[in-house]
Amino acid sequence: MTRRPFIASSSNARLKAVRRLARGRARELVVVEGAQALRRALEARADVREVFAAPALHLGGDDARLVREAELRGARVVEVSPAAFEAVAGRIRPDGVLALVARPPLTLAQLSPPGDAFVVVASGIERPGNLGTIVRTACGVGAHALLVADPCTDVFHRDVVRGSVATVFSIPIAVTTTDHAIAWLRGRRARILATTPGGPTPYWRVPYDGGVAVVLGGERSGLSDTWLQTADERIAIPLPGPADSLNVAVAAGVVLCEAARRR
Repeated sequence: MTRRPFIASSSNARLKAVRRLARGRARELVVVEGAQALRRALEARADVREVFAAPALHLGGDDARLVREAELRGARVVEVSPAAFEAVAGRIRPDGVLALVARPPLTLAQLSPPGDAFVVVASGIERPGNLGTIVRTACGVGAHALLVADPCTDVFHRDVVRGSVATVFSIPIAVTTTDHAIAWLRGRRARILATTPGGPTPYWRVPYDGGVAVVLGGERSGLSDTWLQTADERIAIPLPGPADSLNVAVAAGVVLCEAARRR
């Protein structure tokens, strides 16, 4: 095995570049932190380009094997001292694994779900953590695709990847506008279910079979009038308590799990 390069200093130019990459929106690469996230990326056959590993920080016996698997698939592995790794890690308790992964395409044209597809639409979501949780939930309930309409945050933001536990590589995703998303859904004859606190129909009283899209709106303003006027149904989560709505990521869990159960 070829000897791996080693970085001892946190001021190393390569690690500085990784920190800049994690802070900004890179056109080609995505920062993936942690062994669990790297495992998910490898399982999804993502293009892992480079792995930074600090063996002294590994938390599990499989971490070294996982890094080796990435290396065997063509990733460049750089070993890093614990202090240097902690300077670049975004986690409170890093496990010594950080990878750079090629950004997948995010166009509607590359989606090919079945005719009776279960689609999730996240429209105008502002907080990366919420978007990451929606991605993870959509993947977990078996949605065929996720449309991110009029995004307010990068789908591959560091916190989206972290919140999704890298399932952002496992579910087909397209980033688009509201108008294009609606046209795509109408072209597939999918029923559009718009979630909104003022919806007249409880979420458990609508059918979820066949081609269907569940649309979730942003944290501040919810769904736009365009979505509400286009929807086949406007659905709500009735709340008997004083709160008038749920966090969008929590609402996604409630509605999407019900949709999966019914399907």
